[in-house]
Amino acid sequence: MIRNLLALIVSTLVLVPGVVEAEEPTPKKAGRTEFNPVYVKIIMPTAPADREKDRPVVESWIAGDLKERGQTRFTAVTGWVPLDLSPFGATDVWDGANLDGVVYCPVGADIPDRAEGRIKVLLIGWSPGGADVTVLLKDEPGSRAIAAVERMKSEQGMPYVAVLIGPPVERPAAATGCEE
Repeated sequence: MIRNLLALIVSTLVLVPGVVEAEEPTPKKAGRTEFNPVYVKIIMPTAPADREKDRPVVESWIAGDLKERGQTRFTAVTGWVPLDLSPFGATDVWDGANLDGVVYCPVGADIPDRAEGRIKVLLIGWSPGGADVTVLLKDEPGSRAIAAVERMKSEQGMPYVAVLIGPPVERPAAATGCEE
């Protein structure tokens, strides 16, 4: 009988501290930050058609850079497309089109490398042979770059891609049923 009583006392002393730790409140900020989101926009060397009132906007920093490079005719064929951030994911960015008599194939994008504060964005498509462009930039919000798809150069010019790193997105924590 004394042995059972001692066993009960010892087991209670061992289990009570674990119960106390489990009852501590969870921190107020339970969300966690993810990678910075990456966005791409495709710019093609064609004059914007007047009838296309709903076409995507070419931002002033993109237009200024393209004009410095000598590209006077250009139009955005996509808006800002968010890329899949998973290690094995890729994103369909543009379906392709017939622009100024040139047929362009679909374009896809991937993030093959993201380490040490740098990011590599790879876009492939535009032609059946698969023209590609790689953009390297700092992996911090506000970083942006414009790159030419030189393999697709024609008398009209060449396609360009703009890449923009956005701020990290807060993911809400899973609901616990204890909301205030």
